[in-house]
Amino acid sequence: MNEFAKLTRGGKEDHCRSRLVSVAQAMVLLAHRSMQRHNGQFLPITVAFLLFVGTVQVVGTFHDISSSLTQQKIAQSWRGPYDLLVRPEFAVSQPERSADWIDPQSMLESYGGISAQQVSSIRSLSHVALVAPIANAGWQSIAVQLPVELPARGIYRVAATWQGQENAEGTIVRYVDVTDLAHLTTGISVMRPPLVYVTAKDGRTPVVYSLQVQAAQEVIGVPTEQRAQLSKVLLEGIAPTAPAHFTLHIDRLLGDFAMLPACLQRADCWTPLPVRQGTIRYQVDSVQLLRYSHTRYSGSPQQLAAGQVSVLSLGEDMQGSLYRTQMAAHGVFDGGNEDAGGIPPHLMPLYQPERQPLLAGAVRFISLERACSLIGSNCFSGLYVRLQGVEQYNQRSLALLQATAAAITTHTGLHVDILDGSSVREVAIVSSSPYAGHALRSSWRVVGVAVQLVQGVDVMQELLLALCTFVSVLAIGAAAVLVGSGRRKEALLLQQLGWQSKYLFCLFVFEALLLCFPGYALAVTWMILSTTLRQSHLPSGTVALLLSMGVIIYCCTLASIACYRSTGARKQRTSRFYKRRGSLVGVLPMFACSIAISAAVFLIASDTLLLIGFNHELVVTVLGEQVREVLGAPQVILLLLMLLAAQMTVGLCMTLLLQGRRAELSLLSKVGWERRAVLWRLLWDGWRPAFFSGEVGVLLAVAASSIGGVLPAPFVAGAMFVGGPLVGVVLVSMATMGPAWQETKRVY
Repeated sequence: MNEFAKLTRGGKEDHCRSRLVSVAQAMVLLAHRSMQRHNGQFLPITVAFLLFVGTVQVVGTFHDISSSLTQQKIAQSWRGPYDLLVRPEFAVSQPERSADWIDPQSMLESYGGISAQQVSSIRSLSHVALVAPIANAGWQSIAVQLPVELPARGIYRVAATWQGQENAEGTIVRYVDVTDLAHLTTGISVMRPPLVYVTAKDGRTPVVYSLQVQAAQEVIGVPTEQRAQLSKVLLEGIAPTAPAHFTLHIDRLLGDFAMLPACLQRADCWTPLPVRQGTIRYQVDSVQLLRYSHTRYSGSPQQLAAGQVSVLSLGEDMQGSLYRTQMAAHGVFDGGNEDAGGIPPHLMPLYQPERQPLLAGAVRFISLERACSLIGSNCFSGLYVRLQGVEQYNQRSLALLQATAAAITTHTGLHVDILDGSSVREVAIVSSSPYAGHALRSSWRVVGVAVQLVQGVDVMQELLLALCTFVSVLAIGAAAVLVGSGRRKEALLLQQLGWQSKYLFCLFVFEALLLCFPGYALAVTWMILSTTLRQSHLPSGTVALLLSMGVIIYCCTLASIACYRSTGARKQRTSRFYKRRGSLVGVLPMFACSIAISAAVFLIASDTLLLIGFNHELVVTVLGEQVREVLGAPQVILLLLMLLAAQMTVGLCMTLLLQGRRAELSLLSKVGWERRAVLWRLLWDGWRPAFFSGEVGVLLAVAASSIGGVLPAPFVAGAMFVGGPLVGVVLVSMATMGPAWQETKRVY
């Protein structure tokens, strides 16, 4: 019994083995004949694999080029005179904290807050090469004396206007009575307006009247050896102040002093005189230094994203909005009425610091020791720090900067900003006062721009690489769908001959492998050669793995589509849907082409949105604009390559689709259709799904961009939704005309 069972089991094994051998031989024979009949299908899948590898290689190469150009441009402006800026916490405004910005005039509004012990603690840190303290003492009142020559005897109106301040409060008016001693002692002592009396020797000799204009100048103490460097750094981004310059007007009253009250507003009472002015002198006008409160800024996330901040008005007076309040006078400086001829004439009107949202560069630098003797303890309002070992932009420099900044904050509790890799940007300052009619422009510094640029370039290129890989895989899958749908008749015939489904699936997988092999071999060869000539962005193993995934997708998709059994209802719906075009073209091939078109438009739209969004972020700062300029050419070339890849993807699918319609073209030629009409029919059949697929591709691109946190502008989104379908139609037209012309040559 056991012997019989063994013989029976052995016979079954031999039978199964022989059956498998027979099936394998049949598969090889059928695959050989199928390859002979469909040898034209080698080219599309070969092109698909080469497109896949080429896209990965090209995008990776442009990623390396873009990164290299970005780092070169960053290296040129990586480091300034100082590496770190240290300020007290109260000196940092809310927009600066929220957006990592630095307000250039914050140093002009801070008074003390940093002690000598904190400075010593910072100097003791490793890698600290230099600490340059800043001590803001306050505003010094300066009397500007304008000597003017007046003819003898008469009443004069002398008006002086600051250059660039032609408004009511910017004009200083004095009424001067040039008289002799006799008339002065017998004249009226009370007049409106008040008169300034100047005595003359006689009625013919001119006299000199010195008009006094109140001005202000900020006094800042800096180390003597760092004065030139710090003056440049402190005033960067602050509106420069021109040397004190005035426009003078002198008018003489046509009458005596009794007519003056009635002639104040009458132009016919006055006659203009030529101005003869002497040398301007400057004199310290007060022994006290004035201080003003901080300008208060606020900004919502939407405002900060748009580069805008709001300056808060503290109140109003007769001359307009008030942005600062005058604090208690502090210190004694330069002695009363001492000649200040050595002071640089960069001044501003004394009334302006309270009413100007943006301070001007009316600054006088003195020695640090002198400033601290006026201020007292905790006299430093800010520190500039220079480090060792951060000369180049690299990860080591970034780590050292971050570690030093963290150590300073830990030891002193001060706010630290990293200046290396920062850049200037324009900020719109909007006043909360209803009297302010327009936004003011200021230049603020943005921290960490270099790191953001490098990361932005890397992320954008990685996203483009992922998108190109996805579209290339879709092209491979679409090619498999089109080839597989053309094998359905063979599958149905083999099923009728008794082939089981599992054998059919293995047969078509084997055919797919044969179709893939030339393209896969060429792609691997290209990858090896390109890697030998130039190091690839992606490792060769990763590219080989992606290629293997493409082979698996192609084989499984082709076999699944070829073995798929349509139900009667599905066939009926398909027939009704395509009843105008006949039953030779099914819904599945058109669906595959629609997927390819949507993917191509999605690739183009996503690439465009990425470039637009990235360029918009770049132009915000000066360094970003420089990087955008050097990346302009690579971006254009990359966009053209994306268009080429999209065109080849759509062309591959349309070629395979037209090969499946050869019987239809032959039938149309036999029933009398002209060649031009057939070409129009083929184009029209491609335009309809292309229009819809283009809209779907744009919708997916906009949705993906919005999910990523980059919502395109309404104008850009509208242009995308209008241009997406047109791009799909153009791609299909360009991809259809050549293959359609070749296919119609067979029957015409």
